[in-house]
Amino acid sequence: MSKNIDDYLKEGMYGANQIKPDERRLFLGSLRERAAFVLTQDQVNKQQGIQAFSEAITKHPDAAILFNSQHSLNTLSPYRRIALKHEKNYTIIDEESNQHAYGVVVAYNHAVDLTEIFFKEATPDEHVEIAKKSKPTFIERLFRKK
Repeated sequence: MSKNIDDYLKEGMYGANQIKPDERRLFLGSLRERAAFVLTQDQVNKQQGIQAFSEAITKHPDAAILFNSQHSLNTLSPYRRIALKHEKNYTIIDEESNQHAYGVVVAYNHAVDLTEIFFKEATPDEHVEIAKKSKPTFIERLFRKK
């Protein structure tokens, strides 16, 4: 397919066309099919998923770590500390379009297409169920069959 003069001018003014530009903005320059682990901005602000992030780095040692620059360095500090502990370099992506992007992305430079990439925090019902499994109540201990 040959390019006409308009295509050359557009490429010179705006750069080469990208595949899935909205998805690239959302995943901090990467694509969904390349992502191995993702934390939303809200989760990063609440300091959630720190242990899961550490596990993801261990599980995916060849993946790149991308941080959203919309967060302060203090907010990103626990995640940066984990990356340095695992001797992994990270990149802080600073673009105007990062306001609606994810907070932390662990991604490969090739497609891996994993199904579960988002950190899922436990719901209040799950917390109650976990607590029930771990420690019986006084009434349950009182009427427990021996």
